[in-house]
Amino acid sequence: MPDLGIDTIAFASARREEYVPLSTLPGAADLVPPERLAAAGIPVSRLMVRIPEDDDVDVTAQVLAALGPPAVPQPLFFVRSGPLRDPNVAALAGLVHRSGWEGEDIGLSHLDELGGTAVFGLLEWAVGSEATAVICDEPLFADADCGQPRFAAVGVRVRRGVSPLAVSGCGEGKPALTGDHRFTGRGPCDAWLAFCAAVAEGVVADGERVLLHTRGPLREGWLSLVAVDVTALRLVPAATVDLLGGSLLGGRSG
Repeated sequence: MPDLGIDTIAFASARREEYVPLSTLPGAADLVPPERLAAAGIPVSRLMVRIPEDDDVDVTAQVLAALGPPAVPQPLFFVRSGPLRDPNVAALAGLVHRSGWEGEDIGLSHLDELGGTAVFGLLEWAVGSEATAVICDEPLFADADCGQPRFAAVGVRVRRGVSPLAVSGCGEGKPALTGDHRFTGRGPCDAWLAFCAAVAEGVVADGERVLLHTRGPLREGWLSLVAVDVTALRLVPAATVDLLGGSLLGGRSG
């Protein structure tokens, strides 16, 4: 079967304010499983927790709309870093209904930092000819010392055969491959946003290898890409309101 490649990337990011110190919620610390606190990797004294809000900021829907409907029905993989904002709402079903998506839909959740990298091992196995994958990061916890967190989403159109970007490897743990460019972040979308910024700036050239690396407190994952035809890669920024006025694209690290 031909290797997996990427021809389109859409992305969205929105700074959020609905996080409060865990210490201000009486008894809340006792309700959070110790395993989740350890996975967050944030000292309890600095731990902030997301309080659900009813608003219309849905970075996932914005990314899917930016991608547009595929020419022919194809599978949709919806990858979430953590739990739903509202456990009583079927997010994937709502997304499929609102977008009018035609094709199968598969949901994956609680992948944390691995959602934007190691998940490509599943896509390599599961994708037939073409598919769309949307990676969503709406962190439940935030570090008070790191400023306001953001919701982010990245959507990619993947297909078999020659593509502007070729997927050359992925995995969990320390990167097994090197790259001409390395983009690192904690969340599953961070390295993707930095990579998109670099492509938009003309930093990445044909023939170069790109390493996307996500590193959380307990796990890390990586994805290796080869730039085959950068000018043919379609980058689509979604129409996103950044609530705190920050940049849509994250920083870049080498």
